[in-house]
Amino acid sequence: MLEETGILSVILILLFVFYLVIRLGAGKKKDIAKSPQITSYLSGVRILIIILAIVALILWFFLN
Repeated sequence: MLEETGILSVILILLFVFYLVIRLGAGKKKDIAKSPQITSYLSGVRILIIILAIVALILWFFLN
């Protein structure tokens, strides 16, 4: 089994991969710059991932 730090690193890596897949699926950098809807969507995704990372850190501190 993974230790507490291993669990935290796996969660953070999964969040990064989640953002990377969504970012790549959003299109090319030129398309994102032209569309305010995609830009707004990606900023919402960033906020969601930050909130999930904060919750993961809080839960990780309770495991210790």
